[in-house]
Amino acid sequence: MRSTNGLTPYNSTIFLLDYQSRFALTLSSISRKTLVHNAVSLAKVAATFSIPTVLTTVGETTFGGPILSKLQEVFPDQKPIDRTAINPWEDRRIISALEKTGRRKLVVAGLWTDFGVSFFVLGALQAGYDVYTVVDACEDMSARTHRIAVEQMIQGGAVPITWLQLLLAFHRKSSSPDAYQMLLSIVNDHANLYGLDTHYAETSAAQGKARWINNKPRESRWGKWFTTPIRPQKRV
Repeated sequence: MRSTNGLTPYNSTIFLLDYQSRFALTLSSISRKTLVHNAVSLAKVAATFSIPTVLTTVGETTFGGPILSKLQEVFPDQKPIDRTAINPWEDRRIISALEKTGRRKLVVAGLWTDFGVSFFVLGALQAGYDVYTVVDACEDMSARTHRIAVEQMIQGGAVPITWLQLLLAFHRKSSSPDAYQMLLSIVNDHANLYGLDTHYAETSAAQGKARWINNKPRESRWGKWFTTPIRPQKRV
């Protein structure tokens, strides 16, 4: 199975499929709050690293409803591609958007795991693309259907990852100040979330010595990062 070693901000495209309000009401594999948190986190990773990103909906004006507002806020000028077919891979506009990027590595997440996401992932794999499924930003009507769909995608050749793993993979390839600060904010938030003290070594450039700092949980730093306007990275 492939790993994330070859995944960089410069060779990947991100697909955020069918994050729609009415769909979210039917799902129960994870909490809706966690789903929105993870999906928006993934979207902010895409925007921060300037990754080409495709948004889609299905039946927006009929049964699906609009894309989640918090997700749209990350890409305020981008209108999702709305389709009627269940399988996104069957929509020529979506394939055209992919082909225009010229990239062969796809990062995919969305609703539902066993319909739109798995159909698209399996279609992309058959077409010869490398596909990474962000499993903690996907949701289905039950944990069982979500798990089965993930297993099918893995058997087809997809690599399961989390949105935080994606951030770390991209960060390895880009050590800009913005990326570093974003990483620190998330690490601190995860420690605070579980009520843990974060201990880390800080090296003084002047003295050449390391000192241990006990960063005790106070207020969550996630909120500040989560609401901070995106500043896309400059390519070098």
